[in-house]
Amino acid sequence: MQITSCQVSNNKYIQLYLTQEELEEEKTKEIIEKYKKEKYKIGIFITGKENYLEILKRIIEKQIQLNREN
Repeated sequence: MQITSCQVSNNKYIQLYLTQEELEEEKTKEIIEKYKKEKYKIGIFITGKENYLEILKRIIEKQIQLNREN
Protein backbone atom coordinates (compact mmCIF):
# COMPACT_ATOMS: atom_id res chain seq x y z
CA MET A 1 0.00 0.00 0.00
CA GLN A 2 1.17 3.49 -0.83
CA ILE A 3 -0.40 6.58 0.77
CA THR A 4 0.03 10.13 -0.46
CA SER A 5 -1.46 13.21 1.13
CA CYS A 6 -1.61 16.94 0.60
CA GLN A 7 -3.44 20.01 1.80
CA VAL A 8 -4.88 22.72 -0.44
CA SER A 9 -6.19 25.74 1.41
CA ASN A 10 -8.26 24.23 4.23
CA ASN A 11 -8.95 20.94 2.43
CA LYS A 12 -6.96 17.82 3.28
CA TYR A 13 -6.67 15.02 0.72
CA ILE A 14 -5.32 11.49 0.89
CA GLN A 15 -4.89 8.87 -1.82
CA LEU A 16 -4.44 5.17 -1.16
CA TYR A 17 -2.97 2.88 -3.82
CA LEU A 18 -3.43 -0.80 -3.00
CA THR A 19 -4.53 -4.23 -4.12
CA GLN A 20 -8.00 -5.66 -3.52
CA GLU A 21 -6.53 -7.95 -0.86
CA GLU A 22 -4.98 -5.00 0.99
CA LEU A 23 -8.29 -3.12 0.84
CA GLU A 24 -10.02 -5.98 2.62
CA GLU A 25 -7.48 -6.09 5.49
CA GLU A 26 -8.56 -4.81 8.90
CA LYS A 27 -5.53 -2.51 9.24
CA THR A 28 -6.47 -0.79 5.97
CA LYS A 29 -10.03 -0.24 7.19
CA GLU A 30 -8.62 1.28 10.38
CA ILE A 31 -6.40 3.65 8.38
CA ILE A 32 -9.35 4.77 6.26
CA GLU A 33 -11.51 5.38 9.35
CA LYS A 34 -8.68 7.39 10.96
CA TYR A 35 -8.48 9.72 7.98
CA LYS A 36 -12.27 10.03 7.76
CA LYS A 37 -12.37 11.16 11.40
CA GLU A 38 -9.69 13.74 10.60
CA LYS A 39 -11.94 15.09 7.79
CA TYR A 40 -9.70 14.07 4.88
CA LYS A 41 -11.15 13.64 1.41
CA ILE A 42 -10.13 10.10 0.44
CA GLY A 43 -9.35 8.59 -2.97
CA ILE A 44 -8.81 4.84 -3.21
CA PHE A 45 -7.09 3.31 -6.24
CA ILE A 46 -7.12 -0.47 -6.58
CA THR A 47 -4.64 -2.26 -8.82
CA GLY A 48 -3.90 -5.86 -9.69
CA LYS A 49 -0.95 -7.70 -8.24
CA GLU A 50 0.78 -8.12 -11.57
CA ASN A 51 1.45 -4.40 -12.15
CA TYR A 52 1.46 -3.23 -8.53
CA LEU A 53 5.22 -2.69 -8.25
CA GLU A 54 5.34 -0.65 -11.45
CA ILE A 55 2.54 1.59 -10.23
CA LEU A 56 4.23 2.09 -6.85
CA LYS A 57 7.47 3.00 -8.63
CA ARG A 58 5.67 5.67 -10.67
CA ILE A 59 3.96 7.07 -7.57
CA ILE A 60 7.27 7.35 -5.74
CA GLU A 61 8.98 8.97 -8.73
CA LYS A 62 6.16 11.52 -9.04
CA GLN A 63 6.26 12.28 -5.31
CA ILE A 64 10.03 12.85 -5.48
CA GLN A 65 9.54 15.17 -8.46
CA LEU A 66 6.85 17.15 -6.64
CA ASN A 67 9.00 17.44 -3.51
CA ARG A 68 11.89 18.82 -5.55
CA GLU A 69 9.63 21.45 -7.12
CA ASN A 70 8.47 22.64 -3.70
